[in-house]
Amino acid sequence: MAVVVAALLWRTRGDGDELVTGPSGEAFYETTAEQLAAGRHGTIIWSRRVVDGPTIGGTTHLVMYRSTSAKGEPVAVSGVVSVPEGEPPAGGWPVISWGHGTTGTADRCAPSRSLVDEQTGVYAASMDRATADLVDDGFAVVRTDYEGLGTPGPHPYLMGQSAGAAMSDIVLAAHELTPDLSSRWVAMGHSQGAQAAIFTARFTDAYTPGLDLVGIVAIAPPSQLGVVVEMADGGAPAGTSADEAAAAEGQDAGFLGPLVVAAARTADVPVEQVVSPQGRRLLPQLEQRCIAELFRDDSFGGMQLTDFVRGDADLSRIRRTVGTNDAAEVLPQVPVLLVHGDRDTTVPVLLSDRLAEQYEEQGADLEYERVTGADHISVLTEGEPRVRAWVDRVFAG
Repeated sequence: MAVVVAALLWRTRGDGDELVTGPSGEAFYETTAEQLAAGRHGTIIWSRRVVDGPTIGGTTHLVMYRSTSAKGEPVAVSGVVSVPEGEPPAGGWPVISWGHGTTGTADRCAPSRSLVDEQTGVYAASMDRATADLVDDGFAVVRTDYEGLGTPGPHPYLMGQSAGAAMSDIVLAAHELTPDLSSRWVAMGHSQGAQAAIFTARFTDAYTPGLDLVGIVAIAPPSQLGVVVEMADGGAPAGTSADEAAAAEGQDAGFLGPLVVAAARTADVPVEQVVSPQGRRLLPQLEQRCIAELFRDDSFGGMQLTDFVRGDADLSRIRRTVGTNDAAEVLPQVPVLLVHGDRDTTVPVLLSDRLAEQYEEQGADLEYERVTGADHISVLTEGEPRVRAWVDRVFAG
């Protein structure tokens, strides 16, 4: 580490503040407790210009910035900031904070890294193309990796509080990187990232002073997650519809195993009190594998959730933690566009049907687009025209 620190280069912004240029390679993702403690959330630890970045006509930086963990503690998070070239419009480039879908739980699965498996690589490449299009159209796009992806420590999978903070703090960090950004921003995400985008609603006002969250786009968000955990604990909660129960029943541990582990760690419940002996044999894979590998038969995808969880486990604290981090528990005070494909078998559309009902019952400013014929991935392209029109409208407003 001493060699790394000695090799750091300093660069100076136009306003005289100095920002550190981080080291190249994997050393970029390694920071010290002292560096973390040297600033508040939303400030940059270091950054590095990406010469061969994914965007077209823009400038891209890797950033390491300070955020707030699932346990409410300071944490270093990595991400990417892409800004259009040229003269910014009056008020600065409008900002879109993008939340990526599930790529895995190991550090190599972070979208800002290149060491990912084939399936994750395809997904990341599609996100790069989408970012390029947005930057070409005059948006600054910031993309967090989330807590524990790329950086040391476990990734708190589907812990919305952590992901929402990471999506919000990278907007603050981007403003430190360049003065050419607007204070107005939209949170947009897909799947896991859609849940994260919804949770940015909890990080407005005093948490992000000077910023103005004008809207949230949630594409195929997982919600009603407490239903699944309840069923693993012996039965569906009161008020669960037959369709919701059918969607939850028999789920494998591909997505839900990492969720249970993350909830246990967040709630300070020893994992061995929750996970079965056969499930515990899979835990090292959380720091080794990306999404396609985690769904193999020799991994979480080959085990039912009811077999992954101990039959005698007390899941009460797990249920509470999952519930606290469920998108259904957030009521955004800004306009929301909810988009979901009606042929989605990864996150069943009926979950968003229910989420839309819950939001409407509580008076949310919601538009819900059910995309006919779209699945979990194709909804990104088939729903894109509606998403872009909506984003243009909320920024214009």
